[in-house]
Amino acid sequence: MAETNSLRVFYIYGRVQGVGFRYQAYHWAKKQALKGYVMNRKDGSVKLAIYGTQDDIRQAEQWLKAGGPFGARIEHYFAENGKPEVVADFTIRH
Repeated sequence: MAETNSLRVFYIYGRVQGVGFRYQAYHWAKKQALKGYVMNRKDGSVKLAIYGTQDDIRQAEQWLKAGGPFGARIEHYFAENGKPEVVADFTIRH
């Protein structure tokens, strides 16, 4: 039986804007063949949405726990489930 896809949204806080977080997250996600998006938020945090299997979502969370992109300093993050949507690729949203 095929595993169903889910949407997990991570809200990441710390030194995460102005350090290439979105650019590096984009390239990391593309290399891992993940789907979703990354975007800056007005409050200075970054939103990372991963659409995929539970393994895909775990992979993204492990990357964040390991520190995420070079130059970023993740102080904390939280995650919530989102409503699954059709996502064809990984993108940077503005």
